[in-house]
Amino acid sequence: MIQKKHLPTIAIGFVVGAIGYWTADFSEDGEFARVIYSILGPGAFICSVASFALRKKSPGFIALMVSLGVLLGMLSKIFYDILRDSSSHDMLPFELLLGLVIVLPAAFFGSFLVWGIHQLAGKD
Repeated sequence: MIQKKHLPTIAIGFVVGAIGYWTADFSEDGEFARVIYSILGPGAFICSVASFALRKKSPGFIALMVSLGVLLGMLSKIFYDILRDSSSHDMLPFELLLGLVIVLPAAFFGSFLVWGIHQLAGKD
């Protein structure tokens, strides 16, 4: 269950998702791929590294919370676009799925990387 202490982790993921989607102009070809690979993926990695380094809790749960935040940030822009023009984002499920396919592994890799470093160093 999500508690108040998890909100900062979700919030930094939301910021990454919002920055990635709100700054992109999807009218150009290949813009979605640029956003996914250059902003959302590395952003999720950095956020999960920072979150685990600060909280030192379950790396899998931290990765899921960061990914949830990124997904919420993506959804904020998508819902805004749908309210403006109901025909936009016709491929909504695939857009979210593709985003999560990139974001989830990056977030898990980041949090488990820091977890492994802490285990090798003998820190709890």
